[in-house]
Amino acid sequence: MIKSRRIIIILLIIVLLLGVGSFVVLRFYNPFRTYPSNSLESRQYKIDEILLPSCPQVTTLSKNGVIFDTSNSKDGYVCIKGPSDGIQKKVQVIQGDLTYTYDLFDDSFTILPLMNGSGAYTIRSLKQKQDTAYSVTASLELNVNLDNELSIYLYPNQIVNYDKDTLAVVLSFELTQDSHSQLERVHDIYQWIVTNIDYDYDKVAEALSTFMIPDLDDAYTKRKGICFDYAALMTAMLRVQHIPTRLITGYTDPGYHAWVETYIDGVGWINPSIYFENETWKRIDPTFDAQGPYFGKYQKKLTY
Repeated sequence: MIKSRRIIIILLIIVLLLGVGSFVVLRFYNPFRTYPSNSLESRQYKIDEILLPSCPQVTTLSKNGVIFDTSNSKDGYVCIKGPSDGIQKKVQVIQGDLTYTYDLFDDSFTILPLMNGSGAYTIRSLKQKQDTAYSVTASLELNVNLDNELSIYLYPNQIVNYDKDTLAVVLSFELTQDSHSQLERVHDIYQWIVTNIDYDYDKVAEALSTFMIPDLDDAYTKRKGICFDYAALMTAMLRVQHIPTRLITGYTDPGYHAWVETYIDGVGWINPSIYFENETWKRIDPTFDAQGPYFGKYQKKLTY
């Protein structure tokens, strides 16, 4: 009887040790902590080579004071500017059952990414009638044929908004100055974000009732943000390195969330724990990794 009890106690101790060991592995596991090896060398770009959108007004259409500039639709974006009437305005990009809504300004062009790639789009401007009620003021039907389906993920837009002077952009080139491959650049940028950006619990409470567009300089300076800020920072810092990156919003087990997917061409293993399949997208979530790993489901809704 005593012998049986000893066996049971020993088994319980083993189970407990295994459980603690598993917790430690799960809590501190980070596939990017091992420096990427066996990855293809790639060109190192300079800050002056950042891809920035332009609105040359070569191909335009004007309706009710709204100007549509489709000159660069082949690169994955169009420009739109509303009339200077002081009325609050929105613009929507529609393809199939997906609708993206952005603010529309009077004094400058708004860049509209065509996030679903080649295909037929409806772009329409709206003006405020009362409170949250809007009416359509102009509409454009556009068939898009991209020169490169990945080009959409190399430019800034209203959600991932940056230029050469953005602090995180400057840092991106400092962090990767000794990197020789795309995977090394992903590693270096990812590591900096999850190490240096804290989760802003006060801001997340505000974001529950208000749609908050990421402010990259603000998140960089304060060294904190919500999931949208984490994802936008990483997206911007990788795009300026000419690494196609898309910011995803959708649902995880804890609730609505934002994460990142990046495209690495012709790359295999970066370490035994994670594999980027050749020419496919893989998910990266800097928010959860900064707090601890997440092994639940991801349900994609919108891409920026």
